Amino acid sequence: MELNTFIQNAIKMTNNEKELIKYYFEFVRDQVLFDFLPEIDDIGAEEVFKRRRGQCNNKTVLLFELLTRSDIKAKVNFSTIKKSIHRGLFPSVMYLATPKEIGHSWIEVLVDDMWIKLDGYINDKELFYSALNLNKSKGWKIGHSVAIGDCGASLEFSLKNDKFVQMDGVISDLGLTTRPLEFLRSSNNPNKVNFIKKLMYKLFLPLIRSNVERVRNST
Repeated sequence: MELNTFIQNAIKMTNNEKELIKYYFEFVRDQVLFDFLPEIDDIGAEEVFKRRRGQCNNKTVLLFELLTRSDIKAKVNFSTIKKSIHRGLFPSVMYLATPKEIGHSWIEVLVDDMWIKLDGYINDKELFYSALNLNKSKGWKIGHSVAIGDCGASLEFSLKNDKFVQMDGVISDLGLTTRPLEFLRSSNNPNKVNFIKKLMYKLFLPLIRSNVERVRNST
């Protein structure tokens, strides 16, 4: 199915804008499995939709496209996040070579004249609950793609700015944009790496992806 066809079907299936936002949120959360891709961040919404896989920036690009093509006002907030968000997923050599802060993003959507932050779509349910259990067993506040704040972590859909899965790991705000792919392909993206680091990433990618699956299937 093409992305535009999916959007038209989603609009027909829902009764109002809030229902449509929730539908897209839950689709990106659970039907696009959290995973790391060979292109890192340099991949468009159509391809993420086709592969049904991606990490935070990939899934953000897709959700933004779904919302804006449906005439729902949305922006992408880019930031840096603690590299420990990848603890337990990256092998030790790769983890040590990763900068202390890495690129991250989430969606802000306009609902009832208020901008609402959403990041609960980043991890699919199976991965999230497995990661939550692993973090608790290890005494980690952050790791396995989940950051547990003072109020815990939640991937449930909410329009009250109160349910997050990674927000507690955010460090620096890099600003808002309505051209997320343009930002991700620019030198402003903290995840832009040189040839050597990209080669290293691709060499370790099968192991990284295997670790993600191991966590997902751990409970």
